[in-house]
Amino acid sequence: MNEDRTGAVALGRRIRILRGRMSQDTLSRRIGFHRTRISKAENGELPSADLCAALDDYWRTGGEIAAWQARLEAARDGDGAAGTDRRQVFEFSAAGLIAADTYRRRARRNPDALTLSELADEVDGHAAVFTTTPHAILAPRVYRTWQSAERLLDAGAKTRAQARLTQIAGYSAYMLSRLAFNLGDQAASRRFVTQAGDHADQIDDPVLAAAMAAMSSTLAFYGHQYTEAVEFARRAPDHPYTRARLAAYEARALAALGDPGGTREALARMRRAVIDVPARPGSSPFGPATAESFTAGVLARLGAGDEAEPIARAAVDAFERGRAVGFEDHGHAVMVLATALVRRPRPDAAEAARLGLRALAILAASPTQTLISRAGRLAADLAGHAPLPEVVDFRERLIAVTRPALMEE
Repeated sequence: MNEDRTGAVALGRRIRILRGRMSQDTLSRRIGFHRTRISKAENGELPSADLCAALDDYWRTGGEIAAWQARLEAARDGDGAAGTDRRQVFEFSAAGLIAADTYRRRARRNPDALTLSELADEVDGHAAVFTTTPHAILAPRVYRTWQSAERLLDAGAKTRAQARLTQIAGYSAYMLSRLAFNLGDQAASRRFVTQAGDHADQIDDPVLAAAMAAMSSTLAFYGHQYTEAVEFARRAPDHPYTRARLAAYEARALAALGDPGGTREALARMRRAVIDVPARPGSSPFGPATAESFTAGVLARLGAGDEAEPIARAAVDAFERGRAVGFEDHGHAVMVLATALVRRPRPDAAEAARLGLRALAILAASPTQTLISRAGRLAADLAGHAPLPEVVDFRERLIAVTRPALMEE
C-alpha cells in the first residue's frame, strides 16, 4: 500500500470515528452529500474537497479534514517534485483551504452591522412601549428579539459582536422575566432572570445588573421572602437610572418586615433619586407619579392611611391628567388610594371599593400579577365592610376578572 493510499485510509478512519453512532444515511441528509460518497471516503477513497469542507463545517473541526485532504491531494499531484517542494505545496494548499473554510464559517455565523443595529433598535422599542402595551401583546415580540440574539450567540459570534449581542439578549431576558411574572408564570420569570444575570456577569452593564437585581427582589417579595428582597435591592450596582426603583423595593420589603424607621429612610432615598427621563432598556423610569404611588402604598402598609391618602391622590391625578403614563402604575395608584382610604383611622370603605372597581377595569384590559395581588389585598381589607353594596360589587367583579385564590393575602 503506497503512502497516498495509507493516508486516505487513515483519513477515512478519522471520518468514521467522528461519525460515531450516527448512520451514514443520517449524516448524508445533514450535510447534503450522497451516502455512497461518505462510504467511499470511510473505506479509503480520497474524498473531494467540498465533501471535506462540509464535514468540517458540520463537526466544527476547524478545517482538520479539509487540511488532511489537501495534503494528500497535493502529495498525489506532485509525485514528480522534490520532497521539499511537495511539502511546500501541502503547506500553502492546506493553509489556504483552512483560511477559506474558517472565513466562510465565521461569515455565516456572525451578524452584520445592520442585523445588530436592528436588534438593538427592537430592544429600545420594547423598552419605550413596555408600560403602555398589554403584556400579552408585547411578550411574543420581546421573545423573538431574545431568540434571535441567543441564536447568534450560540453560533459563536466574533468578539466585537458578542458583547453587543450579550447585552441585547440580557435586556430581552430581563424584559421576558418581568413579562412572565406579570402574566402569572413565576417559574418562567425565574428562569429568564437567571439568564439575564448570567449575561450581566459577562458584560460591564450596571443598568442590566441592577434591573436583574430589581426583578429578583420582586420575585422574593411576592414569594414573602422579605429579607431576601431587601438584600437583592441593597446588593445591586448603583446607577442613577435604577437608584430610585431599588430604594423603593427596599422600602416595601422593610415595611413588610415591620421596620418603619428603615422603611422611611429608604423612601427618603427613593425620593431623592427620582428621575423623569425617557425609557431605556432595563427597569422602567421611576418618575414622580410612580414614586408618589409607591410612597403611599408603603405608608398604607405601615398603617399610616391618613398620611398616605393625599400622596396617593396626587399620583392618581398625575396619571388621569396625562402627566404620567403606564397602565400598571396607573392601576397601582388607584388601588393604593383605595387601600389608604380603608386603612386610615376613619375608613371610607365605600369609596375604596369604588376605586377598586376603577382599578379592576384597568386590570381586565391589561392584567398583571402585581395588580392582581394588590386587588386581593384590598378585598381582604374590605372584609369587615362586606354588607356595603359597593364592597359587594367590588368583590363580585374581582371574582369575575381573576382567580378567587388571589383574594387571600
